[in-house]
Amino acid sequence: MVLNSYPRRKRRRDNARDRDKTQLQLKCERAIEAPGGVSKVLHLIENASEAEISALNEDQYTPLVGCIFRLGKNTTRKGNSLQSQQQLDELILSLHRRKLSVNSGAQFGARFHRPLIVAAYYGYYSAVRLLLQQGSLPDLRDGEDRNVLHAAFHNPAGSSSVLRECDRKVAEILWDMNAVTSDLKKWRIVKDECPGRLCYIGSLRHNESVIYSSIEDKCLSTMKFIVEKGGIITDKDFFRVTRYKKLKRFLSMVACLESNTSLNTPSHAKALQRIKLWNKSIDWSFPPTWKVAVNLCQNCGLPPDIFRENVVPFLSRDWFFTEEHHRRLTEEERLSRWLAS
Repeated sequence: MVLNSYPRRKRRRDNARDRDKTQLQLKCERAIEAPGGVSKVLHLIENASEAEISALNEDQYTPLVGCIFRLGKNTTRKGNSLQSQQQLDELILSLHRRKLSVNSGAQFGARFHRPLIVAAYYGYYSAVRLLLQQGSLPDLRDGEDRNVLHAAFHNPAGSSSVLRECDRKVAEILWDMNAVTSDLKKWRIVKDECPGRLCYIGSLRHNESVIYSSIEDKCLSTMKFIVEKGGIITDKDFFRVTRYKKLKRFLSMVACLESNTSLNTPSHAKALQRIKLWNKSIDWSFPPTWKVAVNLCQNCGLPPDIFRENVVPFLSRDWFFTEEHHRRLTEEERLSRWLAS
C-alpha cells in the first residue's frame, strides 16, 4: 500500500496544477506531446478566440517553448533541418499575429524557460532574429539563470568544445541586432532605463561568464568570437581559473589565439613564455585589477620607460592577489552559489 501511494499523490499534484491552467493551454500542452505537435498547436492558436489569447497572456504562458523543445530533439552537430526552421518561423509569425507575448514562457520539466533562450540554445537563428524583431528582451533570465547570450554558446549536440555554425549565426545576430554590448557603462544605463533590453558580454551565469565557460569546455572558437567582440577576462573569471587549476589551459588557449593555431598543436615553451608578458594583442587576458594595480605603481618614482620595460614584464596576471582579495572573492562565490541553489 505504501509503495503504491506515490503515483496517486503525483496524479493529485498534476490534477491540482492542471486546474489552474486554461483550456487552451491544456490543449496546447497535449498537442505538443502528440504526433505532428507543432502543426496542431498552430491550428489551435489560429482558431482561438481573443479571450483565450488574452488568458494565455495573463498567465504569461506561450506554447512556443514546448514546440522548440519538441523540434530541438532532432538537432545535430550540423544544425537543424530546413523544415523544422520553417515550421518554427511560421508558428512565431502566427503567435505574433494573434498578439501573444514574446516575453512569456512555460514550465518545461522542472524549470521555467523562455522562447528566445531555447531557440538560441538549439541554434534556430532565424527564429532568434524574428523574436528579437518582435520585441523579445535578450537579457531576461530563465529558470537556469541563463540569458540568450549564455544559451547561444552551449552546444546541445555533440562535444561542448565545438561551436556549431548555426550557434555562431545566432551569436552574430545578437550583435547585428544590438542585443549585446561590451560597454559596461552603456549596459548599466540601459538596465536602469529598460531592464532586459541589452546583454552585457561579461554577464555571469552561476558566477561564470561566457569566456570562463569556454575555458572549461576547451572551446577555442567561442573564446575567439567573444574576444573579437570586445570581451575580456574579469577578476572573477581569473580567480576561478587560478582556484580550479585551469591556468595552464587558459594560457595555452591565449597562445593559440595569438599564434592562430589549434589546441591540438603542441605548445612551445617560447609561445607560452611570450604570452605571460603583457602586450596589446593579449591585453584582454589580463584582469582589470592587474591594469589598475599597474597604473597605480607607475607613480613609484621610476621613469615610465624603465618601469614599463623592467618591471611590468615580471608582473604576472595574479601578482595583485592578496589573501584578503582571495577571501572576499571566495565569499562572493559561496554567496552566489547559495542564492542559486
